Amino acid sequence: GQGSPVLVGLRVDNDEQVKVDALSDGTADQLYLALRLASIEQYLGHSEALPFVVDDILLRFDDARSVATLEVLAEIAEHTQVIFFTHHRHMLDLARRTIPESLLQVHRL
Repeated sequence: GQGSPVLVGLRVDNDEQVKVDALSDGTADQLYLALRLASIEQYLGHSEALPFVVDDILLRFDDARSVATLEVLAEIAEHTQVIFFTHHRHMLDLARRTIPESLLQVHRL
């Protein structure tokens, strides 16, 4: 708006633009995570790897979206260290089913 960049979502079924504040919390979380992941991917393409640390980022995701996100995190883990904190046993179970054993290390605190 008014010459400044604006971030909007686009509904697949009718191409309607949706402002971020009109998205559900889970959808907004997915959008912001997608932006972070794209930023990390771009950064890793031309800079020294740094750990990517996330804390309970999947709380508002359903299982299918959680698994898709874990798959992307596993891809990123092939290029840099990914540290994923959670206190939800269910997320650990999904990670164990999704991420190759060679990329997953579990530490309990």
